[in-house]
Amino acid sequence: MANSIISSISGLLTPEVIGKLAAASGLDRSVTQSAVGASVPSILSALTGLVSQPGGARQVANAVAQQPGDILGNLASSLTGAAMTGDRGTTLLSSLLGSGPLALLTSTVSRFVGVGERPMRTLMGLLTPVIMAVLGREQRAAGLDASGLARMLMGQKDETRAAMPAGLSQLLETSGLHEDIASRAAPERRQYEPTSTAYYAAARQQARGETNWWRTNWPYWVVPLLALAGLLWYLLPRERETVAVDTSKTATEPMQDAQTKSAFLSSAPDNWVSIGSAPNEYVNKEIYNRAGQRLGTIKDVLVGPDGKMTAVIINVGQYLGLGDKEMAVPFFTVQRDSSQRIVIDVTKDTLQAAPAFVRHPSSKQ
Repeated sequence: MANSIISSISGLLTPEVIGKLAAASGLDRSVTQSAVGASVPSILSALTGLVSQPGGARQVANAVAQQPGDILGNLASSLTGAAMTGDRGTTLLSSLLGSGPLALLTSTVSRFVGVGERPMRTLMGLLTPVIMAVLGREQRAAGLDASGLARMLMGQKDETRAAMPAGLSQLLETSGLHEDIASRAAPERRQYEPTSTAYYAAARQQARGETNWWRTNWPYWVVPLLALAGLLWYLLPRERETVAVDTSKTATEPMQDAQTKSAFLSSAPDNWVSIGSAPNEYVNKEIYNRAGQRLGTIKDVLVGPDGKMTAVIINVGQYLGLGDKEMAVPFFTVQRDSSQRIVIDVTKDTLQAAPAFVRHPSSKQ
């Protein structure tokens, strides 16, 4: 029986290696630790989804075979040229999953961890060669071919899912990541493995034929589809926002700065709860606007029923001379600038006019 892939990778991620990854991605060490804990099983989950597709096992096996054999010998030293290593890893992961699924994977994990997509993409690029090298080591130790490697990955599917932080597995499933990976397989590839020159020649010829047909016939079906889509959009009810926002503005004029469309929250649904005493990189941190003005201090973060951070509660009274006033904004409006300060796109005048946030009893610490 093959060794645990998750355990083998975790054993390599020593404090020294985490420090190297943090420096290369521009994240704090503690944040990097959390991001690595979410990224490793997420990448393995995506690869497991890939090997279950026709041709996917061969793709992964070929990528594994191309990894340098000495990368695991001294992993910390291997990360010295981290920028180049990260670029190679990102390119490799994109070639396996596709640029679309990779972007979806990156954005989902970055939103879950609460960091920007750029540093998360760099971190995933650095981790990918390590993951592939461990897969290669386990494959050689067990004497597995491409199919055996696929069986090893799928056999540890439950262990990979269990290694994810609470809520991340469900978030990845609802994101449509695995459906996007599966959709990359053409109908012909679902019937048999593309192993012959004749297959590729036939595929190229069919592609040329489809291209010529498209050039001459696209108006006949695109125009009706557009008309149908417009009709459905008009007739079908649209999803309505349930989060309470400031109603001092009209529906056609939501409260916003010139640079933002983010509504302030005056209350939140009952099932949004405080993170309480759980470690978090936002709580008790100062928050600024893009002009560098200090706006207040983040006092709490609310989490939805799926475990995802949904709102940030800010105490602004001290800095605006308003007394003890709390305000809340959706979590997606909170970002980090180039100096890693936490920022939102508002002005002090906007904050003074915004509604105070009223906590629901279930959202209090």
